[in-house]
Amino acid sequence: MIEFPGRRFTVGSTHPAHHAEPLHEVEIDSFQLADRCVSAADFLAFLRDAPHDLDHTQIDCIDPAFIVSRAAGFELRPGCDGFPMIQISYWGAAAYCNWLSRLEGLRPVYHLAAHTADLGRDGYRLPTEAEWEAACRDGRPDGTLPGPEECNSRDAGPLCRALRAGESLAGAFLPGAPAPVPVASLPPDAAGLYQMLGNVREWCHDRFGGYAPGSGTLRNPTGAPRGAFRVVRGGSFADPADTIGPAGRMAAHEDTRCEVYGFRVVRRG
Repeated sequence: MIEFPGRRFTVGSTHPAHHAEPLHEVEIDSFQLADRCVSAADFLAFLRDAPHDLDHTQIDCIDPAFIVSRAAGFELRPGCDGFPMIQISYWGAAAYCNWLSRLEGLRPVYHLAAHTADLGRDGYRLPTEAEWEAACRDGRPDGTLPGPEECNSRDAGPLCRALRAGESLAGAFLPGAPAPVPVASLPPDAAGLYQMLGNVREWCHDRFGGYAPGSGTLRNPTGAPRGAFRVVRGGSFADPADTIGPAGRMAAHEDTRCEVYGFRVVRRG
């Protein structure tokens, strides 16, 4: 977990692919963000320790999954432990956060049955998109974007592509096809964060909604008040490099389970 101070900053982008206009001011409290996405091995530990804590419809264990479901229980496919957990829904990620909170004696944030959350609790959760953007901007202080060997996008370079799952026959990804690379396998950014941009789109806490001009600075925003679509950030191995950036945001239905979605965890500072 990496500490990030609270601050006031400008959120958003005028890039047409980022869906992040208008630019506006937000103020956030300090937080701690994981330096990498949750891996398939991390998630398997949860599934084996607390198999009844997760509605199994919240993950997909069909190709090209790194975790599969067998008669004897969940299994990790060979060579897949270091790859990011994929094909995970928003609430599946939330269930992992609650489990991790209980392991460390913290108060779980999510009420899974009611589909609600209490961000005043000290447990692990998904980052708000303002937290995610602040951390990503800290990692790219000069405003430059990662190059083709630093970002696993659709336009990744040959050294990056050689790390993809299909090249080592991990999961059911095909050689030569766009696919995830292992977590922390590419150089970290200036903040010490791995693969904030590219590799897998990361679930954020917020419900998706358009940015609306307001009067004054928003404090600790958490998105739209209602709706089943959540924010995902960072882009993926399937996205063009020129559409990926700290302010780029997309919407995904919270039940979506797809190979381009993963997550990392956050705690209050």
